[in-house]
Amino acid sequence: MNIKGIKIWQVFLAFIIWIGTMFLPATVNQAKLNTNFDYKKSRENFFYFLFHQVPFYSFILGLVLLISLFLIYRKINFSVYFSFASLIFYISFLVIAFPSMIIFNHSLSGNTFGAELSIFLTFYGAGYIIAVLFGLVAFLLLFLYSLRIKEC
Repeated sequence: MNIKGIKIWQVFLAFIIWIGTMFLPATVNQAKLNTNFDYKKSRENFFYFLFHQVPFYSFILGLVLLISLFLIYRKINFSVYFSFASLIFYISFLVIAFPSMIIFNHSLSGNTFGAELSIFLTFYGAGYIIAVLFGLVAFLLLFLYSLRIKEC
């Protein structure tokens, strides 16, 4: 991939697509699940997941993302480090830590790995996976764009 070929509109388009995928059902609302006992009727979108289930990590991710966007807007060379930090934080939490915490924490209690993986996919499903993958692409494009600014 040519770093010089990345345009700002591509980065914005990636973030718009990521925000669009956040409206997919990505998690289960426990309060709704207690009232109707149906997973399909208890679905919530990725925004609910970010703001109600993991608000502290979402605040940190948003803060680092806003700082990196501000530094990229000002064309400061230091923006590379903040965009890299937001990419690494996104990967470490939403791609690695959160699913591993759910799957391995419960599988150590006696259930098999496959059973816990199926429980994770039941609770979070394809909406979570799609939103995380599109977010990964958006954060990667932001980092590569900030590298382009540093080279110029």
